[in-house]
Amino acid sequence: MNNDNTNNNANFNEFELQLQRFGFQLYALGFNFYLDNPEFNRGDSFGEEDDIVRGQRLAQRRERNSPREKYQNLQKYLQKRTEPIQNDHLDQSQPYIKVTSQRNTNVNNQYFINEFGLIGSLKNTNSKDILIGRSHRNQNQDLIPNDIILPEDRVISRIHCKIVCKDYFRKDQVLDQRYQYVLMHINLPKLIKHKISQFLEEPRNVYIQDLGSICGTYLRVFRQEPYLLSIDTKFSIGSETNFSIVLNETYKQNFKEVDQEFYRTLKRLFCLKSSQRHEIHFQDKQKQQEFQQIEEEPTFIHAKEYYQKLKEYNVPILGIKFSGQGVDQNKQHNILIGKQNLDTDDFYIGRGAENQIKINQNTISRKQCRIKYSVKHQSWVISDGSLDRDSANGTWVSLSTVEQSDMKKESNQIILKHNSEIKIGDFNLKVELVKGQKHKFGQQIKELLFV
Repeated sequence: MNNDNTNNNANFNEFELQLQRFGFQLYALGFNFYLDNPEFNRGDSFGEEDDIVRGQRLAQRRERNSPREKYQNLQKYLQKRTEPIQNDHLDQSQPYIKVTSQRNTNVNNQYFINEFGLIGSLKNTNSKDILIGRSHRNQNQDLIPNDIILPEDRVISRIHCKIVCKDYFRKDQVLDQRYQYVLMHINLPKLIKHKISQFLEEPRNVYIQDLGSICGTYLRVFRQEPYLLSIDTKFSIGSETNFSIVLNETYKQNFKEVDQEFYRTLKRLFCLKSSQRHEIHFQDKQKQQEFQQIEEEPTFIHAKEYYQKLKEYNVPILGIKFSGQGVDQNKQHNILIGKQNLDTDDFYIGRGAENQIKINQNTISRKQCRIKYSVKHQSWVISDGSLDRDSANGTWVSLSTVEQSDMKKESNQIILKHNSEIKIGDFNLKVELVKGQKHKFGQQIKELLFV
């Protein structure tokens, strides 16, 4: 009997030791794993996100890497360059990119990018893309991976995002194979073929990509340029208010006509409890009143099941989920109902009482942004501000989807247009694509005549 007790105690001790080892492993990986042993009970967490949310950080605390900043994710940007590049001159007759850094409307720095990279860059790694981030500390103190180095700020990752511009500076003409075949077989002078090919050439695009940063990289949505919405897209408005697209349905001709079951499904979403409750918005005031008169039915089914039912109908529907400051807990979820194959009027989001979706936050404009269904684009679209005025702090779309942001994955590469604006923390980077100042032959003759 004593032997059995001894064996049981030994097994228990061995199990407890394995449990503690397992706890250490989770502890090292950054999980808040609590054991009964008080030595394991710690109040701080290992993620940078928690530090930002709390807005606190002890100066003496050792800085910890986020899940994104493990070596396997950053190693490709930390390879030392073997041959230094001398790039100190801007030739304005050739294409270049101008990046202006602003913080609180004050211009901080201007950067110029040519075919060799950022002019005057201190970067000594071999990445051909233009890397942006804050000061990077690593074991090799001489390693500088970033071209554009922003001041120390916890919301800016060490390697935050990058501008990909090798296609913009390419020397060779790139044509679709079909166009190449046609130009090869039509009987036209070479000069005319060359002129035609210039119109058919693949665009020389510049791209921006988030590299799994902690707080994300955003692009400004402009008042006069509607931005097409897609599922899982994130937006930032004001100082700390966000929303994402959770349902995005367009007009589908051969789907079910709207019936009473459609309205009952919306009513069940409206009747969901607590944070699952949905606000329903119609363009037609009469339909809004009729909807309010439908008898409420208590329900416990998850909202996603009702989304699936709504997808069966031939009416545009948009689902939006809000979070952050100024958002009422019972009004986080909103459903916008469009018209069958017709443009809708604008649904407004803002601080003013006249908006369909009201956000009670001082950093939100009275009319912050507007959303509508567009038949032309066959999509829901969003624009900043009102028809005649921009919002104060802008409407910004995240480069990363909700999933990419949660997993700290690199975003897709997004095309940058001339005068695009990038938001990184408190910094705005305005990007200008300059084609250069190449002199034409006629202009050169005029210059010679006036010498």
